[in-house]
Parts: sequence; C-alpha cells; structure tokens
Amino acid sequence: MKRLYDTTSLPHEWIAYAIFIAVAFFSQPLLANEELPDLGNGATTVLNAAQEYELGLSIMKELEAASALSQDAIVSEYLQSIGYRLIATQGQSQTPFYFFTVKDNSINAFALPGGFIGINTGLILATEAEGELAGVIAHEVGHVQQKHIARMYEHMGRLRLSTIAGMIASMLIATQNPQAGTGAMAATLAGTQQKLINFTRDHEKEADYVGINSLAKGGFDPMGMPAFFHRMYQDTRYYGNHIPEYLLTHPLTESRLMQAQARAQHFPYKQIPDSLQYHLIQARVLVHSFSSPSEASAHLAKVLNRGNYRSRLGTLYGYALALTESGKSSEAKPYLDELLKASPNQPLFQLAYAQMEMNTHQPQNAISRLADTLKDHPGSFPITCLYSEWLIKYNEPHKAIQILMQQVSHKPVRPQLWNLLSTAYAQAHQPIQAHMAQSQYLKLQGDFTGAMTQLRLAKKISPSSPQEQQQVDAQIKEIQKKLAK
Repeated sequence: MKRLYDTTSLPHEWIAYAIFIAVAFFSQPLLANEELPDLGNGATTVLNAAQEYELGLSIMKELEAASALSQDAIVSEYLQSIGYRLIATQGQSQTPFYFFTVKDNSINAFALPGGFIGINTGLILATEAEGELAGVIAHEVGHVQQKHIARMYEHMGRLRLSTIAGMIASMLIATQNPQAGTGAMAATLAGTQQKLINFTRDHEKEADYVGINSLAKGGFDPMGMPAFFHRMYQDTRYYGNHIPEYLLTHPLTESRLMQAQARAQHFPYKQIPDSLQYHLIQARVLVHSFSSPSEASAHLAKVLNRGNYRSRLGTLYGYALALTESGKSSEAKPYLDELLKASPNQPLFQLAYAQMEMNTHQPQNAISRLADTLKDHPGSFPITCLYSEWLIKYNEPHKAIQILMQQVSHKPVRPQLWNLLSTAYAQAHQPIQAHMAQSQYLKLQGDFTGAMTQLRLAKKISPSSPQEQQQVDAQIKEIQKKLAK
C-alpha cells in the first residue's frame, strides 16, 4: 500500500503545529470540577459564522487542489451520519458541519474553521469498533462546539483570515512538498511552539469531555474514545520515533487518558454491537487503500480463505467491490448474490449489484434497481448521484432533473448535486437553468467570479418567463455583494 504523503522528512513537531492551528485549541483551562468554561461573548464576536466558514472553505480549496480529498461519497455520507447523530445530542446546533475524508494512510483527524471535519482513511482502518471511530468524530465535533477556532483567532492577535488560512493550508499540504512547507513556516514557528502545546493539552481534555457525553447520549459506547486513545498510547512503545500522527496532533498524556476513562465509566455499561454499515465502510476504505483493485482482491481472497475477519459480510462486500473495480464483474456476481440474500435492503449491496449489472451490459436492470433503491432510501446522496449520472448518460435528463431538484431542496450545500443538475438542464435544452445551476456549483466551491460569469451568460439568453429573469437578477445581486467584500 502506498502512502499519499511522505511525512518522514518533515519534523513531527511542525506537523503537530499545523494541526494545533487547524483545530484551534485556545481557550481557558478546564476547571477543577470539570465544568466547561463560559464561552462568553469573546469567542462569538471575534469571528462570526460567515468568516469561519470562509476560512474553512479556503483551506478546503487548498486541500482539494492538492488532491488530498477523497471523492468517495459513500464514505463521506457515513461519516456525516455519525457526525450528525452526535451533534443531535447537543440540541440545536448553530454551526453547520461538513465531514470529509482525507486520502492519507496515516492515523489522524482534524477540525477546521467553519465546521469542516476531516478524517484520514488510515484512521478509519485503525479503529477496531464503531464506537472508536465515533469517539474520534465526537472529539473533533467537541473542538468546534467549544468554539476553539474563534478563541484561537483572538489569542493570535486577530491575524488576517487569509494569513491564518495560509498557515493552516501550507502545513497541511507540506507533507507533499516538505521543502515548500518548511520554508514557508520557519519564521512563524519561532518562539511559539511550547505555548501552543500548553494550550493544546488543556483543550484536548475539554473536547474529550464534550465528546464522551455525545457518545453516551448518541447511543455509542462512551468507552470507544478512551479505548482508541489507550491503544494508540500503547502502540507508541513499538513505533520508536515514528509516533502515530494522531498523537502528534492530539497530545495524549497519562493524565488525560485517565480522565477520559473516568468520564466514560460514569455512564452505565451497555454492550453496543457495531453496525453492518461500519464494517462495509471499513472494507470500502481498505479496498481503495491499495495501489490497485487487483491487489485489494488478492488480499481479501486470502482473508476470506483464512477466515480471520470481524465481519464476513463486510469482507465479502470488499472482495466483490475489488473484483468489480478490477474489471471482473462477472466473478463478483455470486458474492453479490450472497450479500443480497443476507441483507436485501442494504443500499450498498444494491449499489454494488447495480454497478455489476451496468458493467455486464445490463443498463436498464441497473437503472431500474437504483430507482427502486432510491424509493427505499430517498435521502441517499450516493444513490441519487449515481442514479442521476446514469439517467443523464442514457438520455433521460428530465427524470434526473426531478430527482436532483428534490435533493437540492434538502441538501442545498452539496456541490455535486448542482453540477449534475447543470448537466441535466443542458441536455434538456434549458440553458438558463443550466447556467444558474452551474453558478450555484461554483459558488459553493468558493469561485464567486466563475459563478458571476455563469449568471452573465444566462442573462444573455432570452428568458422564457419574467420569473426566470428575476431569478437570474436576484442571484447576480447576491454574488455582487460577495465580490464587493
């Protein structure tokens, strides 16, 4: 398996410093009685929600430009489901959250301004239970909910947002080009490292406290978080100088570990089994961690033969997926048959079966299967995207438009939906709507200039109704305000 990033030539403390900034662990220390600090007005007025989102989005654009983000909507959707299950335990959240996957086999996770939370593929594979993965996500959500980003901004003397964004992005990406990263950050590092570490230790504990409460209330094992921490802590004995990145960016002391364990033990013990979805997502991530699908299928064939797996269905799914992606869809069919027999309503099995049918020249069967699956799982983002792509491919844009419009009404911040909608409108010979949808896509990507260009192209086309013209004019005014800032 090939790692996306090579961190061996970058000093560990510099990598840690980058994520210290990213997760922004700057606030008052935990009180002795474990009460959380009063956020007051300082943390909410220094950076408003729009500024935090703008800062986070700019970092996301840097990561995307570096090809660091996974495009697997299925994995991201799963992380999103865990994240919002945890967030729901905290009552009404004023911060929108965006969970994404980073293509990196190192064990790490981090929070960015604006509620963007990244989980490395390596961390997903390193967990041994769903409660452990949920524990990491709960910890990162805790950082956001405690407004550590805004408090960091205040602590750093209210630097320009663009300066902070550059600092975070340059260090997150430095592992791809260590010379560029170290050169850009050398001056910034001087004299600040120890102070940041002191802040970090206190606010790691704070995020643990909030996260463990969320785990228990959300129906996850609250011991999942300290169990993962304990295993990482124990593993450092065998890593030598190569400490897992998670511990570099989330300093773990024995005191912090003991406090997390004590907090989790306050809740009644209840054995909580892993969901099937967890095992399927782990298998999916494992397949894509190999350099090729054929390598993944060879590995999983051996695992199946030996029987050393936590979930047979998860391993079978990974094997069938690897076979399909390596061009052996016919060989995958018997395994997919077994999966569907075991769990016919599992959407990932239906998706995999539909992909096998499409690859074996059965497009109508594949499209029909996705139509039925979407009826059973109407909110599924991955099914919606693949179903719409196939409808467009087989010249049924009006159906695609209907499906996509339903989705964007519930999930308006998903850029991929707007991009597909733009393609569908273009195929349906509705150019004004196509430009408007593309404008929405670009706006969500932070490209306001490109969004304005799309609207101006729409303006040049004769509208079919006054309402259409009003829609274009309203969006132009909205983007002009953005560009004027």
